[in-house]
Amino acid sequence: MTIYMKPTITEEKIASLEVYDAYRYGEELLSSRFPREAAMVLAKVVDAEPEHAGAWELVGRAHFAAAHLEPAEQAFRRLVELEPTSAWARTALGLCLDRQSRHREGAAQHRIAEGLGVTPGDAHRIELVDPAPSDPTLWT
Repeated sequence: MTIYMKPTITEEKIASLEVYDAYRYGEELLSSRFPREAAMVLAKVVDAEPEHAGAWELVGRAHFAAAHLEPAEQAFRRLVELEPTSAWARTALGLCLDRQSRHREGAAQHRIAEGLGVTPGDAHRIELVDPAPSDPTLWT
């Protein structure tokens, strides 16, 4: 189901939702391009289920799409804590750091993602952001 009109999200509406319903509604809001509203709804989910990696991914994506970069970074860092071998989580964190002009930190995450088996397109992104020096002793 696609939401066409800007939804009205209130604290009362969020409080009335069950956690599963909040997750599904937040997912729907994000896919309908209402990331700010999705982040508000999904906050309930991560508060109730702090170990749910899928919820942290959605929260991070919602904040990133809304250009809330610090909360997006926090969400992606939590996702990396929960799933340290997820190439996608590392790539998402790297992109978030890139967008904050923290390219070296972002490149480190992209390199880890590459080592974990990221797609060729993501691997190419690493070199665009921060080319590796030819001398390995110069790596920081």
